[in-house]
Amino acid sequence: MTEIDFLPERIREQRRWRRLLIRQGYLMMLCIVALGVMTYVFQSRVGHARAELGILRSRGKAMETQMALREELNQQMADLMIKGRIEQQLGRRVGTLHVLGELQRVLPESMTLTNLTMETVEVPVLFDPAERRNGSSRAVARGGPNRAKTAKRVRLVITGMAPTDVDVANFIGQLAGSRLFEDVSMGYAKTEAFRNRNARKFQANCYLTR
Repeated sequence: MTEIDFLPERIREQRRWRRLLIRQGYLMMLCIVALGVMTYVFQSRVGHARAELGILRSRGKAMETQMALREELNQQMADLMIKGRIEQQLGRRVGTLHVLGELQRVLPESMTLTNLTMETVEVPVLFDPAERRNGSSRAVARGGPNRAKTAKRVRLVITGMAPTDVDVANFIGQLAGSRLFEDVSMGYAKTEAFRNRNARKFQANCYLTR
């Protein structure tokens, strides 16, 4: 059955334009909704990307801090290895200038040194320092009471002249009280002529602290 529209052409044209406008409005609304959804998704992704970027930046800063700390630790490790080799080979880490400065400090003005010898010697030790820290009983249990090892130490032999035995005794006491010297002992003391006067020539031995 064929429908016959008796309305004027102008009204029919208006209806077609109205339907076209309605369709375009629906299409525009769909486009707006789709654009809003896309914008929301894009903003969500951007926010997630920004959060990940912030995490990466914080991790990067933490990595830079760790790298700087690693360089500092490597430098400290190198210094400790150098000191360890010096201590292993020479038996000391104290500089010669420090030793001379300390001797000058403890030496009275009335005394004079005629000879000074520093030599590295092998000294027997019962236990390792680590074993001492862990406890002497544990070290004895491991190696037995007669266990002996050797360690390199710097032995200092001091020869000098003093007016009296009291001055020599005071000097030995000053050496024993210093933090740079250990195991101070008297070698000998004898009377000897010095500038037409009798003086006490002495010799003292000690070890440098490690």
